[in-house]
Amino acid sequence: MTKSLVICGAGGHAKVVADVARSAGWTVAGFVDDLHPERAGEAFFGSQILDANQVFQGSMPAIALGIGDCAARLRRATELLDLGCPAPVLVHPRAIVASSAQVGPGTQVIAGAVLNPDARLGTAVIINTGATVDHDCVIGDGVHLAPGVHLAGNVTVGERTLIGIGSVVKPGIRIGRDCVIGAGSVVVEDLPDGAIAYGVPARIQRNR
Repeated sequence: MTKSLVICGAGGHAKVVADVARSAGWTVAGFVDDLHPERAGEAFFGSQILDANQVFQGSMPAIALGIGDCAARLRRATELLDLGCPAPVLVHPRAIVASSAQVGPGTQVIAGAVLNPDARLGTAVIINTGATVDHDCVIGDGVHLAPGVHLAGNVTVGERTLIGIGSVVKPGIRIGRDCVIGAGSVVVEDLPDGAIAYGVPARIQRNR
């Protein structure tokens, strides 16, 4: 039986999600662009953009979240899960997920990523290309670890936080909700909710 899903979003990250889904044996039935409904019917990345009003009537399709923005992705995931849409975990065949890792619905583990033992990930998380999550980390709903991010063991990351490309977090650090960590940062101290921080070592520049 063919596995089929609809991807919410029709931009750059949606292409990445489609590639992961297809590599993992899914058929992409189409994309939904909530921001630009006039794109319905347009060809996009080997499929087409669908009319959301038709997609989410009757039997609910399996969905994947092709939305890069953390808050928007989690909000849409929550809406669709509440409607009864299944949100499968998507793991690229060239990613590694430990058998004891726990991964929530709608989460994506992109090519080259590694989840080590007893890592716990919430709903609609992105572990992007080549990112690594070491043992016993706890990653909240809607978090995005950008390509090449490395979390040492026992790190906690709060909901909707973005950790920018190439950043490194030392063992045992706690990063709050709704934070933004700039690209290439080295996080060596805990960060409170809403912090915008970057640098080596990462320093808080302002709060959201």
